[in-house]
Amino acid sequence: MGQFLAPAWLAELGAAAAASEPLRVAAGGVRLTVRHIVTGGPEGDVEYRVCFDDGRVTVEPGPGEAEVEVRQDYETAAAVNQGRLSPAAAFGAGRMRVGGRPGLLADHRDTLGRLGDVFAEVRSRTTY
Repeated sequence: MGQFLAPAWLAELGAAAAASEPLRVAAGGVRLTVRHIVTGGPEGDVEYRVCFDDGRVTVEPGPGEAEVEVRQDYETAAAVNQGRLSPAAAFGAGRMRVGGRPGLLADHRDTLGRLGDVFAEVRSRTTY
């Protein structure tokens, strides 16, 4: 089992994305980077990026350039990851902030939905 937001957990997400042919197909033509910033975790703040590059999907630890930035505290990120809180509810309650060009999330919602499906297996083995 991977510890939520640990480097090994991020590597598992990346491996799952790289191994998914349906995700590669869905991400064809998509060029988008979403930076996630999670504050106040057990090991401190964590930043990582999910990058779509015309069918190639990677998960990269650390800060970097991105079209969209999602910022939330650890408690919120864990609740969203576990399915106890939807991203929309977290955003509406002010627990999640989205910056940059958030309209791109709506533009690519189908591809992002597939990403969620691919990450489901990793989430099922995650500890918090």
